[in-house]
Amino acid sequence: MKESSSTFGPPVLFVQDLARSKVFYRDVLGLQPAFEDSTSVGMTLGDHMVLLVTVESGQELLAGQAPGTPLGQRPTNVFNLFVDDVDEWVSRLSAIGAHFLGAPIDRPWGRRTAHLRDPDGFIWELSQSIP
Repeated sequence: MKESSSTFGPPVLFVQDLARSKVFYRDVLGLQPAFEDSTSVGMTLGDHMVLLVTVESGQELLAGQAPGTPLGQRPTNVFNLFVDDVDEWVSRLSAIGAHFLGAPIDRPWGRRTAHLRDPDGFIWELSQSIP
């Protein structure tokens, strides 16, 4: 079967500590490991996947480049996770030590959102539809 040129594959996030990142994505965001080896792990939520790849392995993937993480840098992107109840997520995740960038807020475009960083500085937005 031929793949469409308009099909998205999973985002690849370069991480410093694969084990630490796996714990964050599993225990905080609720993704499950689909596969892993010594330099990567595929984390899934339903039909969606995020690939966590060590920075060192990223150097092989992107020959001639110096991949890194966004930790300590200005944000350049936000990943979205749609949830049923942002406030419940914030309360539950705060209780296990997750640090949010601010309190949940209702947005004029009809979503309630809250933001947190993963251990490597990637920002995740928890977002729910406002009835």
